[in-house]
Amino acid sequence: MANCVAEWRGRLLPGLGVSQYYGAQRRYPLAMAQNGQNGGSAPREVDPAHIVSVRDFSSDTLRNIIAHLRASTSFEHLVYREAELDAIYTITSFFLANEPASSRRDAVNRLRTGAHEAHDLVAGRRPGAAATVLEAFL
Repeated sequence: MANCVAEWRGRLLPGLGVSQYYGAQRRYPLAMAQNGQNGGSAPREVDPAHIVSVRDFSSDTLRNIIAHLRASTSFEHLVYREAELDAIYTITSFFLANEPASSRRDAVNRLRTGAHEAHDLVAGRRPGAAATVLEAFL
């Protein structure tokens, strides 16, 4: 936990303490939640036993999930990947419910469909194929 706090302070908004982090998240939502890892790029080391925190459907979030899909080998890993894809599906559904017709809405709808397809591939124990589906959205 201490390492996470130091990382938040140093990488995101220097000088912020943990108690200030949550208030800052409301003020700087894009800087704080770009990939479910609080604004940083995808992790250098992928741990498939780690559940990726999905707070949006940005390219960084998708890259993080793809990297974890490619490293996943056990049943437990696949359960985590399904949960992450469920989160992408849900977040995109919320977006679509609130976004008027636009080209962006169409792109998000395609991502939502892709997340559903990727989820089914993971359920079929094909995480590599699921990763390939998501890569089409980068």
